[in-house]
Amino acid sequence: MSTDIERLLAEEAADSESNPDAPFAAGSTISRPNRARSTVYSVRLNPEEVAAVQALAEAAGLPASTLVRSWITDRIRAEHGEVSDAETELRAAQLHLAHLQRHLSQHAS
Repeated sequence: MSTDIERLLAEEAADSESNPDAPFAAGSTISRPNRARSTVYSVRLNPEEVAAVQALAEAAGLPASTLVRSWITDRIRAEHGEVSDAETELRAAQLHLAHLQRHLSQHAS
């Protein structure tokens, strides 16, 4: 990206953040891709569970809510028989590898 574009983007971002209640410019398109997922479901977790979820999400490079949502949707699909055995095994292997990666990175530091 050119320096001019980067500078313009930084200026626009700063302007936007400095006045979050400003009206949208004419012709702007507003997008809310997750609007269909408008229901919030609250669960209670103890501090250790929250820390564990956050650590797992960070290791996966995802927001914690995205990770938890994926766990829920994966389980729903499995309960409805929408997941193949190969997909289940692959998911388990991915989780195991992520765990090993976290374990190794903790011991490397």
